[in-house]
Amino acid sequence: MTLKLAGSSFGVRASVVAVLAVMIAVRLAFLGLPSGRDEAGFLIVGDAWGHGPALYGDYWVDRPPLLVAIMDFAGSVTALRLLGLLASVLMVLGVCRAAYVARGPGAARWAAGTAALMATAPWFGIVRTNGEMLASPFVAWGFALTLQALLRPGPRSRWLALAAGVLAACAGLIKQTIADGLVLAVVLGIAIVWQQRSRRREVGGVLAAGAVGFVVTLAVALVAAATRGTSAPELFDALVTFRAEAGEVIRRSASGATAHRLWVLAATWAGSGLAVITVLAGWHAVRRREPVMIATFGVLVLVTGTAILGGSYWGHYLLQLVPAAALATGLLADRVAPPVRAVLATLVVAATLGNLAWNVVAPPHEGRTAEVVGTWLRHTGHPGDTAVIAYGQPNVLGNAGMSSPYPYLWSLPVRTLDPDLAELAAVLDGPDRPTWVVDWSGIRSWGIDPVRLTGALGRHYRHVAEICGRSVWLDATARRTLSTPAACP
Repeated sequence: MTLKLAGSSFGVRASVVAVLAVMIAVRLAFLGLPSGRDEAGFLIVGDAWGHGPALYGDYWVDRPPLLVAIMDFAGSVTALRLLGLLASVLMVLGVCRAAYVARGPGAARWAAGTAALMATAPWFGIVRTNGEMLASPFVAWGFALTLQALLRPGPRSRWLALAAGVLAACAGLIKQTIADGLVLAVVLGIAIVWQQRSRRREVGGVLAAGAVGFVVTLAVALVAAATRGTSAPELFDALVTFRAEAGEVIRRSASGATAHRLWVLAATWAGSGLAVITVLAGWHAVRRREPVMIATFGVLVLVTGTAILGGSYWGHYLLQLVPAAALATGLLADRVAPPVRAVLATLVVAATLGNLAWNVVAPPHEGRTAEVVGTWLRHTGHPGDTAVIAYGQPNVLGNAGMSSPYPYLWSLPVRTLDPDLAELAAVLDGPDRPTWVVDWSGIRSWGIDPVRLTGALGRHYRHVAEICGRSVWLDATARRTLSTPAACP
């Protein structure tokens, strides 16, 4: 079977090409923004992945191995963002195909347009490449293959399901909470059997083939990771055990900023059209009991719950909703009265364009301070210098071009795995201590006990600069000529 773009209709192809062209143009406009924390941190981890004392060689992060492998392949922020753009293009095409299989050309147009529109919206964090973005084509094409296998059964159905299982596993190997493909397949299979008992054996065979693809892909990924020094027990500890412990840490340390992010997340969910799509999908799933709509609504509920239960409430979590939301839009296009559909579409497009215009006129300052501090370190430091940023902010390291002898590049692992800073103090007291230490957020922040850290700083470091309100410490045995920093944002 040939997977066409969206059927044979020239109009569908033309509309998809048009929305993709707009999406690509918008995304390229943000290509030169400073690196984000996750972008820089994951690139550092990917570059250092090999046999070493931590989960990924010299560094530890609670993410699956395929994400780290992609970062290793990318190698730079620009290349990573181009990979993210490619992922979004493939996601739009995958959603388009899924909607075409489920409902035809009209649904395909609406699904592709919705996916492209949401992939241009800065409030979903599209200006920087993240795990949700990189996983999105695997999710979308997994949807398409699953729908083809279950809605249009044929001699190749089980092979399509096998491939869908592979794609679902790849999505989870980029971010462990992404189970969209599994949920769609299972819920859709149950809904079909519930309504058509005669298809039990056929549907069971398709789901079994998908499960085989999923399990085999996970096994291959675990073996491949082990060859680079990352074992399966270590991954389980990082991806499952740590997340449970970190959730409690997040709960205990929740602040006014956490509540603010929750409100922003809720407002984004409502204003972006995701809320309307979810409610309408639920209403029609209950009212019409169409298997595809029921399954799509199940995915929307799962992902929304995941974004909330994570506790951090970052806006880019909502990007995971885009494939399912776009598919739901395609399914709903001929179920909503044309006047209502036009009003809803106009409001969502206007809100998205307003958000986009705001971000073009007043670009976000996120990452600018890290760029200034990191660039100052790069100009002041010598080749071979290393640094620790307390606590987190790996984009400073990325801008400085320096590595870190401390395995935790983000604040959450520090707060969860080294809350009394015993490991950090040992690094600062050791023979391979970093040349530089940057106090980014205050050494008494996050409820961390800084006694060990302040002792190590007093023994081995001297305070040399304040850059954009961040204290910079230099190894007392090192001599460096301090450069003049750029203006702070």
